[in-house]
Amino acid sequence: MTPGRTACRWALATCAAVTVAGVASACAKKSAELSAASPAAAATTAKAEGAAAGATVDGQDNTAPPGIDLTALDEFERKVFFRVVNKESAACGKAESLIKSVKTDRGCRKSHYAVKYVARLVDQGFTDSEIAEHLGKRFRAGPPKRIDVSEAPSKGSPSARITLIEFVDYECPHCKRVQPVMRQVLDEFKDEAKLYFKHYPLGSHTNARLAAEAAVAANKQGQFWPYNEKIWANADTLTPALLEQFAKDLKMDVEKWRKDLASDEVKNRVQKDRSDGTALGLQATPTIYLNGREFTDGRDIDSLRDWINEELGK
Repeated sequence: MTPGRTACRWALATCAAVTVAGVASACAKKSAELSAASPAAAATTAKAEGAAAGATVDGQDNTAPPGIDLTALDEFERKVFFRVVNKESAACGKAESLIKSVKTDRGCRKSHYAVKYVARLVDQGFTDSEIAEHLGKRFRAGPPKRIDVSEAPSKGSPSARITLIEFVDYECPHCKRVQPVMRQVLDEFKDEAKLYFKHYPLGSHTNARLAAEAAVAANKQGQFWPYNEKIWANADTLTPALLEQFAKDLKMDVEKWRKDLASDEVKNRVQKDRSDGTALGLQATPTIYLNGREFTDGRDIDSLRDWINEELGK
């Protein structure tokens, strides 16, 4: 099954699954059935054999680039792969194909990651046009965004080279599902990654804004992360009474927490995060930024790890 991108969309004023268009991998795996009876079929067979042998056919380079593993791709998928990497341009902006860039331009490391990405997307069953769209979002999205995290709770190495920023809604189920992924990333890249937390409550979720304000109030007592974990653990059943119970469970000064919760300072703090997200053009939650680049891949550890390794030059 092709992994889909799921998110809560605010534009529709409801929480819904949003799936990146794709073709199931099993449907993409086709075997060419060529008849040797016609000259045209024989010519096609010869071209396929040449491609399998790593030849250049009709001006297209069909030789696997160094360091790119294509063993998971069948014959049909290899054709898709070579068609895409010969057609798409280099990830560093030069007027040459991806496959030429990765073979001849050692200074363009991005093309290496782009070609690996193409192989992964082909294996997952994506079409040529869908792969082109994904490449554009990841490698040609323009300069990194500047995002204010001066008041955002954070964890991870202060000197980390990787800065992750997540905009979430506490009642968005997809936001809840991505939390284990974020924890695993911080564990794997403990010296290389840090995470900043930004609130983006959706109007369609009854207690999302109140939960965000409650977490900000908890942060004023140095208890944001423990309080945050309690919210996620009970995200499906949030109520004002339960949010207060979390404060009691954490031995917080509950009277202070109540006053902070009702304050304009706390409400404005949550609204500031939401305004920051709106200014960035957020369309859904969760939205994750990695060193200022919007993470547009699947919300799984393998995809996020791949982007981080690219940033680290691994």
